Amino acid sequence: MPTRSRPRQLPLLALSLLLLLLGISPRALAIAQPSDWAAIDAYVDAQRNGARIPGLALGIVEGGQVVHLQGFGAAGPSGQAVTPQTPFLIGSLSKSFTALAVMQLVEAGQVNLDTPVQSYIPWFCVADETASAQITVRHLLNHTSGIPNAAGLAPLLGDEQTSLEEQVRALSTVRLARPVGSAFEYSNANYIVLGLIVQTASGQPYAEYIQEHIFAPLEMRHSYTSQDEARQHGMAAGYRWWFGFPIAADLPYPASAMPAGYLISSAEDMTRFLAAHLDEGSAVLSPAGLAEMRRSAVATGGNESYGMGWIVSALGDTPVIFHEGSTPNFYATAIMAPEQGRGVIVLTNCTSMFAGQAARIARGVMAMRLGQPIPSASPPFAAFYALVDAAVVLLTAGLVLSVVLLPRWRQRLIERRPRALGFLGRVFLPISWDITWPLVLLVLVPQGAGFPLWRVMGYFQPDLTYWGIGIAVVALGKGVVRIALAVTALRPQRSPQPVKGL
Repeated sequence: MPTRSRPRQLPLLALSLLLLLLGISPRALAIAQPSDWAAIDAYVDAQRNGARIPGLALGIVEGGQVVHLQGFGAAGPSGQAVTPQTPFLIGSLSKSFTALAVMQLVEAGQVNLDTPVQSYIPWFCVADETASAQITVRHLLNHTSGIPNAAGLAPLLGDEQTSLEEQVRALSTVRLARPVGSAFEYSNANYIVLGLIVQTASGQPYAEYIQEHIFAPLEMRHSYTSQDEARQHGMAAGYRWWFGFPIAADLPYPASAMPAGYLISSAEDMTRFLAAHLDEGSAVLSPAGLAEMRRSAVATGGNESYGMGWIVSALGDTPVIFHEGSTPNFYATAIMAPEQGRGVIVLTNCTSMFAGQAARIARGVMAMRLGQPIPSASPPFAAFYALVDAAVVLLTAGLVLSVVLLPRWRQRLIERRPRALGFLGRVFLPISWDITWPLVLLVLVPQGAGFPLWRVMGYFQPDLTYWGIGIAVVALGKGVVRIALAVTALRPQRSPQPVKGL
C-alpha cells in the first residue's frame, strides 16, 4: 500500500512546491475549493425570500482569498438583478474604514491614540469643558468618550451640504452620558469626530483620503464616497417597509455622516477589504495595527466587547469579529473568524424592525463554513407582519368608531346628567385618556429622547411612525371635541319662562 500511494502524492508535492514558489499558500488553495456553494446559495435565498428582502449580495473569503460571490433578487423597482459589483450603502461598517484610516495615520506618526482630540481639533468641545480636554482619539475609537448615542442620530438627517466641521461643532452643547473613559456608549458622533481628525491630520478631505489610501490600494473599484457617482454605476435602490412590504425610498444622503455610516461599496469590494484584514493587511496596515483594531477594549454587554470599528464576539466556540450597518433603507453585516482565515459579507437594500436578518444570514453562512449548527431560525416575518397589520387595522377601526359614537356619548350625558362618581367615570376619565396619552407620545417622549425622535423614527420605520402620530393627533382632537360636547351637555338648563298674558 505505501508503494502505491507514493506516486499519487508526488503531483501534490510538486503542486505545493510550485505554489510556495509563487507565494501562494497550499492551505489557502485547499480552503478556497467550494464544497457546496449551491447549498449556501439556497440557504441565503430562502432567508432573503422569507424576510421579503428585495436584493442581497453575498461574498465569502477563505484563506485570504475571495472564494464565492453571488447576487440575489432585484437591485431596484426596474427588476435589474443584484450582482457582486452592485454598490450598496454599508451603514456602520463605514466605522471600520474610519478606524483603519486612523490607524494608518498612527503608523505614519501623524496621530497618537492617547492624545486629546483638542490636539488635532483645537476648538473641539462638548458641554463640559473639563471633559472636552480629556477625550482622546482612543476614547472615540472605542466608544468610551461618554458622548451619548442620541447625539449621533441627528447627523443622519443631514444632507450633501452639511460639512463634517458643522456636525462636530454641533456637539458643543451635548452633555456626556457618562464620565470619559468609564464605559461603552455607542454613538455615531464618535466616528464623525474621527472623520474630521483624519481630515485635519492628513490634510485631505475625508472622502479623498478613503479613496486614495483604502479603496485604491485594495482595488475596490465599485466603492464610492458619493451617492451620485455610485448611482451612475448601478447602485441599488434602497427600500423601506410599509406594513410588511418593501417600498423603494430615495432619501437624502448625509455626506457629513460618511465616517460613521455612509460609505458605499459592493460585495466584491468588501471581500477585498475583509481579505486584507485576514491576510494581515499588508496593503493597508501592519499586522500589529490590525491586531490593535480587533483587540477587546471595552465590554459592550453579554460576552461581547468593542475594539476599533469591530465588535469582538464568538460564534459557537469560534472567536469572531463583526460589525453591522443600518441606514433607513440599507443593511449590511460583515463577520470574520481571523484564526480560520474566513470572512462573510452580506449587503441588503432594505432595513426594518427585522433589520438583523442580514446578520442572521451572515452568521448562518459562517456557521455552515465552520461546520457548526446554523444559529437560531429566523422569525416568521409574514406571520409577524400579519399580526402587526391586524393590530393596526383593529386599533384604527376602534378609534374611528369611538369618534363616530361621540354624539351618542353626549346624548347619554344629557339623559343621565352624572353626579360625583358618575361624573368621574363618564366624563373626566374618558377626556383625560383622550388628552393625556397623545400629549405624552407627541410631546413628552420626544423631549426626553434628546434627539429629533419622530424624524429619525420616520426615516427608519415610516409606516408605524406616521400611523402612530396620526392616531395620536386624531385621539387628541377627539379629546378636545369630547370636552366641548361635555360642556354643552352638562350646561345647566334654564326653566322655560311663562308666557305673559296667560
